[in-house]
Amino acid sequence: MHPRLAVLLFVLALCCAGSSRAQSDTAPAAPAASEERSEDHEALRGLMKLATEALNTRNFDLIAPHLHPNFTVITVDNRKIASLDEFRTYWNGLFTGPGAMLKQIEARPEADALTEFLDADTGVTHGSSNDVYHFADGEVRTMSSRWTVVVEKMPDGWKLAKAHFSASILDNPILSAAKSMLYKTAAGAAVLGLVLGALIMALVKRKRAT
Repeated sequence: MHPRLAVLLFVLALCCAGSSRAQSDTAPAAPAASEERSEDHEALRGLMKLATEALNTRNFDLIAPHLHPNFTVITVDNRKIASLDEFRTYWNGLFTGPGAMLKQIEARPEADALTEFLDADTGVTHGSSNDVYHFADGEVRTMSSRWTVVVEKMPDGWKLAKAHFSASILDNPILSAAKSMLYKTAAGAAVLGLVLGALIMALVKRKRAT
């Protein structure tokens, strides 16, 4: 190859490389996945806020329009619930049912990170919650739990499809409170038994004396 031709080809190669580098430097960066779906993330934050309000106020009509037709939830005490009416009965029973120990629960869920989208219409979110439990005897305790939620986008918006809650069985202040109440009840029953026994003995002695 002629020396001058070789030099010319080398210069052209450098020009092409410089041009492509300049284009890559000036080309706009592709938007991050979170930016691409910012509206979805905002809608899902609103859904979590609405679900939290429904739990804390026991007004489940707030969340009813946002539940998936195949909605299910696994509660922290390992129950599977497959309808809003069933969940309403379960939740209200914690406060008003026979032997109910609770007066109120303050749910405080926090997501670990933004929703992970499995496809265009399905998302999964993980998080934790430090919920405050107000007991009927006046005790107040906090329990930490973990949760996972699956959501699906439908024509009228995002729907809550699946929810799963879990808590530690080794460090569970709710079980501790239940044991405490049981011990108090047992102690109260023992004291009452002693008082009744003393009254009966007194009556028997009086009867013998007369």
